[in-house]
Amino acid sequence: MPLGIKRNFLPLSIICLLCSSTLGLRINAAVTNGADIYCFMRNGGNTHEPSWQAAYQFIKNKKQGLFKTSPKQAASLIVEEVVQDPTKYADCINYLGDLYTGDSSSIGINNDKELGNEVTSSGESEEKTPKGKYIDRYSY
Repeated sequence: MPLGIKRNFLPLSIICLLCSSTLGLRINAAVTNGADIYCFMRNGGNTHEPSWQAAYQFIKNKKQGLFKTSPKQAASLIVEEVVQDPTKYADCINYLGDLYTGDSSSIGINNDKELGNEVTSSGESEEKTPKGKYIDRYSY
């Protein structure tokens, strides 16, 4: 082989190997997202907190870079994914409010008696935050 062809073949083959390996990783990474994990765990009967921790950890690990993904950004990503594909996440729409309030809600149908008990008990046991103190549930 002439020397010119050998000299051009090596850099070209290295570039092809690098491009093919990164394209394969991107295709596999696009299959699962934070909304898939959150909705799957919630539909499986888990409460908000373990579902949120798993989805948030996945989103943090998936995003490469210098800056850390904040919990508010991760919650927004989950909401965006659910809103973009409402047919795929039809069972998960009921849980989106839990991302911002932190309370777990169940889909089960309650009797009127149970609802009345919940309203009276929640009105009596409300804890007020001290003045001037802001409690952020998405703190690091």
